[in-house]
Amino acid sequence: MPDVGKIYQILEVLQKNSQMGVSNKEMSKELGLPPSTCSRILSALCKYDFAYKQPNDSRFFLGYAHLRFAQTLMATSDEVSICRPHLDELYRKLEQTVQTVFYAKFNGNYCVVIDVRGAVNTRIAVGLGELMPLHCSAAGKAVLSFIPEYERRKFYKRVPFDRYTTHTIVDEEKLEQDLLEIQRTHISYNYSEFHEGINALAVPVFNSFGKVAGSLAIVGTAASLTNQLMKEKGQLLLSASKTISKQLIMGEKALQ
Repeated sequence: MPDVGKIYQILEVLQKNSQMGVSNKEMSKELGLPPSTCSRILSALCKYDFAYKQPNDSRFFLGYAHLRFAQTLMATSDEVSICRPHLDELYRKLEQTVQTVFYAKFNGNYCVVIDVRGAVNTRIAVGLGELMPLHCSAAGKAVLSFIPEYERRKFYKRVPFDRYTTHTIVDEEKLEQDLLEIQRTHISYNYSEFHEGINALAVPVFNSFGKVAGSLAIVGTAASLTNQLMKEKGQLLLSASKTISKQLIMGEKALQ
């Protein structure tokens, strides 16, 4: 595996263990990499503050250099500035049901969460930079449904259908049937397909070229975000996504 792949895996483990940190030995065991490889990469990450280790402590933590890149991305994203007030309003309306609302940007292989409100009261949390698989997350399927068919076929060949739960759709034909329904309603549902016991719904957001740019989503525990509640909140999401798409189109045209 190229070093960049190993670096990514190490950063993922650091992020997952952000509270307690992780030792080089634990990192090596979790990733199946030689301790010397982990130590070399961790030392390089610490040099540039992408990771850090407190004095007299053998545990590594995620560093603060990431903030500089995150702040730059957020500051230059029209989508974030346009979505922000709508996410605030949606979260205000959903606060009674303790859901999380987020906007995820399509990057070709995944949807990446770039703005979020709220937190699901469970071991699963949605954070900035979270990757949403296109084949099994509500946010991902909302996007996958509206990319051209030839691009979707290329995606199927390029990205494996990983199984995250017993409910994950890993059959291309079955997924296509699901996407047809999403194309009809513009609402994507996820019933524990990405995380066990976690439900979600999402709707697409479009840019000035008529292409899908990302998706607006609500996520919660299956106990709180029931099928009935998801059906009720679908139109609320659709209304917000139409406004966001309209504002995004106007903003992009002004820059052309």
